[in-house]
Amino acid sequence: MRPLASLAARSLFARVLGRVVLVVAIIEVVFLAEKLTGILEEVLGNGGNLLYALAVLGLTSPEIFDFALALACVIGGYFAFVAAREERELVALSAAGVSWGLPVRVALSLGALAFLASLAVSGVIDPLARNATRTVIFQLKSELLFSRITGPSEGTLVETIRGRTFAALSDTSVTPPHESLFVHQPGEAGRWRVTQAADWKLAGPDEEGNYSLGLGRVIAYDFVRVETREGAGMLRQGRGPNLFAVGRPDVANIPALPQVKVENVSLPVSLDNILNHALRSDVAEEWTVFEALSEGQAAGETGREALKIAGERLSRAIAVFVAPLLALLACVFAGRGVFGFLSLPVACGALLAFDIVLRGALGRLAADQPQALAIVGLAAALLVLLVALAGIRARAAVLLRPVNERA
Repeated sequence: MRPLASLAARSLFARVLGRVVLVVAIIEVVFLAEKLTGILEEVLGNGGNLLYALAVLGLTSPEIFDFALALACVIGGYFAFVAAREERELVALSAAGVSWGLPVRVALSLGALAFLASLAVSGVIDPLARNATRTVIFQLKSELLFSRITGPSEGTLVETIRGRTFAALSDTSVTPPHESLFVHQPGEAGRWRVTQAADWKLAGPDEEGNYSLGLGRVIAYDFVRVETREGAGMLRQGRGPNLFAVGRPDVANIPALPQVKVENVSLPVSLDNILNHALRSDVAEEWTVFEALSEGQAAGETGREALKIAGERLSRAIAVFVAPLLALLACVFAGRGVFGFLSLPVACGALLAFDIVLRGALGRLAADQPQALAIVGLAAALLVLLVALAGIRARAAVLLRPVNERA
């Protein structure tokens, strides 16, 4: 009897697992198809090619995996259990002495496997994939920026990033072509600096991926806004004689430029503060669940946010664990009539409701008392399992009655 039960369990498990994998693949394809346009725009708009777009698309796939797996365990598990019933596989096993507990063991085994897969992907692979995606986009943006600054085409190219404006000018009417670089950098209130360089070169990236723009000999102009005083002359207000032709009402809107500093210096300008690539430890969504649980409380606000996200990921894994049993529960209630057709939507709705409530509870709990996560999560999972098992046990005979060969 035991070899027969073991063989039957493996066969039923393979049937259910196949349906679950198929549904996960369908949901992933739909999700990636919706993401494709935005990814292409971002990658190609930053100078990348189709290979970069495909790489980013692949790195994006773990983002929806845990949610897709939870729904797939209900939908795929439901159709697999119903198919086993309609094809009289469960009837034959029952006649051979195999109890109704076999599909329950299959559902629990699938739930345990799905729990580990969900936690591994959403808690480890997805955070690392998010970091890799951000790194790829950062590299594309930096390479595009530096290539546009250091290799200007005919005319003028202007790039403004986080308040700093780079204008690369190229004069091809002379030989060799004359190229100049202007950098506008705002300072404190009422102050800004414009730097002009006629010779520059790009250095980098270094071991940490940072670039540096060496400007060589430059001319730097420091501008300071000066408050006008009633009765003061135009020159005393910091405006040059070329403004005498400007009407009085318009003069007040022109910034005063009383201090001009001209120097010939070698001025290295680091662009790290313009294109800042934050460390993974500074981005809460890129922490693995294990890093958050071990270091979250000691890492300040970022750590607390990482703990909250870790709690939500753990709750989704728990929802994935109970999902196959909810599919089996929907199967035993599936039959003739309207309620039989609604059993699957009701099971999906129950899973989503359980997931929303548990995510909210564990997310808040993780930020305040991460040590209580395991206890609360285990209690929630046991409660759902007991309710599902009670319903399955009460209607175990339905598993052996095919309904008009409906699958």
